[in-house]
Formats: sequence, structure tokens, C-alpha cells
Amino acid sequence: MAIEVKIPDMACGACASTITEAIQKLDATAEVRANLETKLVSIETTQPDETVKSVITEAGYTVD
Repeated sequence: MAIEVKIPDMACGACASTITEAIQKLDATAEVRANLETKLVSIETTQPDETVKSVITEAGYTVD
């Protein structure tokens, strides 16, 4: 399942790495692509949208 979320406070490569690691702890097979310019993260995962968004929030980021 593909999920795309906007993360307005994702500002740098370290932010993108933290978000990617948090998602991959939830689903080790998840594919995560972060675009710092648009602040969008595209995720291919088997997990439900709300679970993925919750993990991102728990990592300290805002999900729009």
C-alpha cells in the first residue's frame, strides 16, 4: 500500500533519516522516499496509514 504524507517540519537529511528509520522499525520491508523540497514522504508499506502516521508523530514530527 502506498502512503504519501506531508511533514512540514522535515528540514534536513537527518530528519529524513530519522523518519525513515522510525518507519522501518515498524515495517522492515517498507520503502521510504523523502523529498526535502516538497516536505513529502512516500511510503510503500503493509501497515495501515494511521499506524505509520503515529510512528512519525512519535519520532517528533508533525504530519499534515
